[in-house]
Amino acid sequence: MCAVLHVIPMIDTKNSAGPRYRSEIDGLRALAILPVVFFHYRFAWFRGGFVGVDVFFVISGFLITQLIETERKDGLFTLAGFYERRLRRIFPALFAMLAVVTVAAFVILFPVDLVRYADSLLATAAFASNFEFWREAGYFDVIAAEKPLLHLWSIAVEEQFYLLFPAVLLIFGRSRWRVAAVWAIFVLSFGFALWGVGHAPSATFYLLPGRAWELMLGALLALGAFPAPERRWLRETLAAAGIAMIGAAVFAYTSDTPFPGAAALLPCLGTALVIQAATPTANATGRLLALPALVFIGRISYSLYLWHWPIYVFARYLDFRNPPPGETLVLIALSFALAASSWFFVEQPFRRAKHRVARRILFAGAASAMGVSAALALILLSHDGFPGMLSPDIRKILAEQEDSEPRIDSCFGLTAADVQAGRLCRIGAPGRVPSFILWGDSHADAVLPAIDEAAAREGRSGLFAGGHSCPPLLGVTAPNRDCRKFNDAVLALAARPEIREIILNARWAKYAEGSTYGFEPEGRVVLSDGEAADGAGNHAVFERGLERTIRALAGKKIVIVASVPEIGWPVPAVLAREKLARTARIFPPDEKTYLARQKFVMATFAKLERESRIAVVYPDTVLCKSGTCKVSLNGSPLYRDEHHLSVYGARQLTALVAPVL
Repeated sequence: MCAVLHVIPMIDTKNSAGPRYRSEIDGLRALAILPVVFFHYRFAWFRGGFVGVDVFFVISGFLITQLIETERKDGLFTLAGFYERRLRRIFPALFAMLAVVTVAAFVILFPVDLVRYADSLLATAAFASNFEFWREAGYFDVIAAEKPLLHLWSIAVEEQFYLLFPAVLLIFGRSRWRVAAVWAIFVLSFGFALWGVGHAPSATFYLLPGRAWELMLGALLALGAFPAPERRWLRETLAAAGIAMIGAAVFAYTSDTPFPGAAALLPCLGTALVIQAATPTANATGRLLALPALVFIGRISYSLYLWHWPIYVFARYLDFRNPPPGETLVLIALSFALAASSWFFVEQPFRRAKHRVARRILFAGAASAMGVSAALALILLSHDGFPGMLSPDIRKILAEQEDSEPRIDSCFGLTAADVQAGRLCRIGAPGRVPSFILWGDSHADAVLPAIDEAAAREGRSGLFAGGHSCPPLLGVTAPNRDCRKFNDAVLALAARPEIREIILNARWAKYAEGSTYGFEPEGRVVLSDGEAADGAGNHAVFERGLERTIRALAGKKIVIVASVPEIGWPVPAVLAREKLARTARIFPPDEKTYLARQKFVMATFAKLERESRIAVVYPDTVLCKSGTCKVSLNGSPLYRDEHHLSVYGARQLTALVAPVL
């Protein structure tokens, strides 16, 4: 869940006509934004800091609904006035940040990353970035920490809420059906979140239907759907319990917690209890939240949210590492300084009456800001990120980022139904009956050029069966929930008499150890086969699954291609950066480090070689034969990212795999 980024509720009751200002809600914002910042900057105790998004959504739903209802009762509410306030609150700080970050992106990012940035900038200009990041949330998408605008998906969610929700209140007027309508949206959205977190996690995370129930919970509070506690001791207890519930989620949840779903109830209900029960004059929780320091952080929380993530992304991008503790504190201090400056010099002037401009000018200015942002994005896209600004040797290095197996989009990531329907791609010599299968995950796809070339030389044809995050371990549930069905379908295909050899390849150590490596986002991989469902049991599950596969393929020639060395950092980008700096800053792993990571996997392969008479091919004998695992050859990277071989890199293994065929 390294793509977890959050939203600040964009309403300021202190500067709005209508509901009275509640300083404790600004304090609550502070208790939400601080965990978000600490989570993004990888503070170990704040692994669940992403629940700040849920706190903010509930607050926003409450304040927006309260504002609309107060103005309706006074006969002052208009849609034009509502959207005018939203523009004054959101646009100035947002587009000031976008202007600075776009200049920084142009200077710092390499062309391929600048193109990705332009895609997100274009979507942000239309307040549809949540759709863009949902669309990008695929297997081969660039990691979250290289997307300076990823956090703006949540602002898009809120904007969509602002666009639609006032209409709901207007349609139902003051009738008794108004609360019922909000309840209906709550129930439908929560039901979708419960289902979607397991079946459509990206859509549930990024899109409004999976988040609307959190906003509706706040709206229900504002509409009086829940009775306010009257006894002081009860208010004290409920408010303290709310803070405890939010804290429990912040400190107990991790990036592996399915979200948003049932787990989101804890921080959301906690927030609702604080809003309903905490007041500065009635209880200790309210007085705590009304402390000036917390209130100030809450006041600048929107700007702090806007600035802290791009700062982190650019710092990490420049050094290709997570900032060390001292540097992290400097980056956070810089985030606060920019947030305070943005609040004082950008946010506040646009909301003060004496600085306000006519509504038509405001709307025209907002449209112009969106148009200019879109135009800049289109310029960057139309020029492919301006690669001509780089020297030819740098462009050659960076070109390897796109050097994936040419048919990856059509041949990789197929389903069990595709296998059963005979839609697997052929490799090797054309016009021959397929006699072998290359079976595995994305690492099998990455090594495919070597198998393809070797098979063609031998006049042989084969089939490629590759699934997203799907190792060829029969009976094992892997990160891809459809993996078991896919593997069963491949096994049925492998049983055909014309299939003589099966070549198995995957990123073995990731599944066996249950962890990513190096620069990649942290995350656990839990394997299960019904006998062990805990990540601590990955070794046993891995071994049992591989043994099942070998037994099920009895009678076939079985070849396992061991893991290629995982480098742990984006090879083309780092090599290009080093070329520009004319100095080596990060060094590839040596063979000893590679073997330490592969220790259990290699022992398992050796056991199977002895007991099952399978053959194992070891890429490290080529890639690490000098004692250091090579990342480039003749000035060209051998990898396209942290661990996938480029086509050029894969072809260095052709001679190694040729004897298999």
